[in-house]
Amino acid sequence: MGKLLVRWIRGLLLAGLACASTAHAAMVEYSLTALGGDVWRYDYSLSNIGPTESFDEFTVYFDASGVTGITAVATPAGWSSLVVQPDPLLPDAGFFDALNLSGVVPAGSVISGFSVSFSYLAGLMPGAQRFELVISEPFQTVQSGVTSAAPSAVPLPAPAALMLLGLGVGALGSRARAKKLGAPA
Repeated sequence: MGKLLVRWIRGLLLAGLACASTAHAAMVEYSLTALGGDVWRYDYSLSNIGPTESFDEFTVYFDASGVTGITAVATPAGWSSLVVQPDPLLPDAGFFDALNLSGVVPAGSVISGFSVSFSYLAGLMPGAQRFELVISEPFQTVQSGVTSAAPSAVPLPAPAALMLLGLGVGALGSRARAKKLGAPA
């Protein structure tokens, strides 16, 4: 029975390591800014987290049903970008593509400075997008996924402050209950 348990635990550990090794090596984050009316701007940041995947190009896709007027606003030095508008007659998603002219994105690097403006159907709010990371020679997609929202710049309360707030609310609630029951406060 003991050997069976050890084998079972070892199998779980190996399965966990196998899953961990398939983790994404890079990610594309965005921050979204409303520019007024139905005009928005995405600011993108690329993070090459792991050494296993090399890429020198990335593409983000826009929903064909609600996006018009995609414009590349900014691209970092050493990068070349292009925009293709959505075609509602096909229907085909528009996209923003950027190519690093100086080679692959080094492991451990974070590159920002990609900005794209566009119009979106009134009343709707854009969100995450599909993306692909590509190695251009030979042209091959090395990773695809969905962009993630960049962490908010708004500071969040520290856990200790939240705990103090919770204790204060709890104390007020206890005091109100004691008064209601007629006990001395």
